[in-house]
Order: sequence, then C-alpha cells, then structure tokens
Amino acid sequence: MEKRLPVQHTGKWLFHLQQERTLQFHIASEQGGSSHVLIEGHAISALLDYLYDHRELIYDATHDQEMRHLEANETSDDLPINKRKERRVEPTRYFDDGVRRTRANL
Repeated sequence: MEKRLPVQHTGKWLFHLQQERTLQFHIASEQGGSSHVLIEGHAISALLDYLYDHRELIYDATHDQEMRHLEANETSDDLPINKRKERRVEPTRYFDDGVRRTRANL
C-alpha cells in the first residue's frame, strides 16, 4: 500500500515523504533536472537527529540579529504581565477627613 503525502515547495527545493514498503524522503531541486536525493528508513531518523543536534548553529545561520530581536519582542508582547500593563486602570484616590470621603481626582 502506497501512502502519498503532500509535496513541500520552498522555492528552491521539493521535499516529499512517501510510504511504500518503507518510509522514503525525496529531495529534489525545483530548477529542474532529474536528479534527486532519496533517504530511506532509519537514515531519515539519523538525518533528523543530526539536524536536531546542530539546531542552534542552523538557527543562528538562518536568522539575522534583527529577526531574533523582533522575535524576542513578539514573545515578550505575548506575556501576561505585559497584557496587564496595557489594561491598567488609573487608581481612584480618596481623602478622608474623618467625616466623609472625598475623591482626590475631582
């Protein structure tokens, strides 16, 4: 039984997982040509392990300083503390002379 998954296009490369008797990972250039790389079975797992072990290097090489700064700001904008600051309400202050309370900001 052949199970075909969608092909992923990146603009330069085509990636495709295909499951026939064993799992196969196909990589080909979008610029044409008939050559492609075929990775099968356990080698796919080894490739993923290798990429995972070097994820910091890959991230640093593919994200420039400005992009990292923007991502950090987006992450900090999502924190509940910052959302509370946005919804902050001015406190109401009162003077109490022992007889009655008077609102201070009137």
